[in-house]
Parts: sequence; C-alpha cells; structure tokens
Amino acid sequence: MEVILDASAIMAIILNEPNKDNVIELTKNAILLAPEVISFEIGNALINLYLKHKITENGLIAAYKSYASIPMRIIEVDVQKALRIACKYGIYAYDAYYLEIASRHNLPLISFDRLMKKVGIDLKIRFPDIPTGKEENDESL
Repeated sequence: MEVILDASAIMAIILNEPNKDNVIELTKNAILLAPEVISFEIGNALINLYLKHKITENGLIAAYKSYASIPMRIIEVDVQKALRIACKYGIYAYDAYYLEIASRHNLPLISFDRLMKKVGIDLKIRFPDIPTGKEENDESL
C-alpha cells in the first residue's frame, strides 16, 4: 500500500506528539510518499516552533534528522494543477501540492489539517481515520 504523508503527520512522528503511534500504525508496511517540497515545509515548521520558543536549536536539528531518516519516496507535483486547486478552494499552495499528488495518483493522504481534509474530500481523496480525533491546522505550527 502507498500512502501520502503531509507535514502535520510527519511532525507528529518526529516531535513525538500524541498521534505519533497512530500515524505509525496506519503506515506500517506502507510505502510513504510526499511532494518534492516536503523537506522545505518540515524545515519551515521546525523553525516556526524554534522562533516561538517551543523547541531548542538542538531539538530542531534532532527532529530534522529524525525526519530525514524516514524512508519516503518523493513525488513531483504538477504545480499548475496544484495552483488551480489552491485558487478554486482558497488554500495555500503547499496544501494544494499534497492534494494534487493524492488526487492524480488516487492515493490516501494522512493529514491533521481540517481544511485540507475538507477540500480533499471534495476532490474524492481518501483520508485514513486516525483514532485519537485530535486534529490541528498546519497554520498553528
């Protein structure tokens, strides 16, 4: 099985958040996929936490190393299609990148971002259930 992870799901893993075990369980024996911008988005989310004094520089580096150790296949985004999704739904391009690859490849997407899920459902994208029910919007990172 192949599954796309967004930054919120990866952050749950690398920051040892309460949903970590659920994400790991959902992706056990799966081939993990992400858009080509994933490293930049993870780096930006970690810097955001650092600037808000929620993580130390050493913690940031350790979390990024943890991210870098996750075996993931990177998928090229059709940026024009993603930008059309972003315009149509009034969302950020970064969110549209995940939705574009999930839609084009007909793959499930794991995300804690409520708006991304709402748009994704309209695009007929599957979202595996995460048992805890705790969801966040990526903007809070």
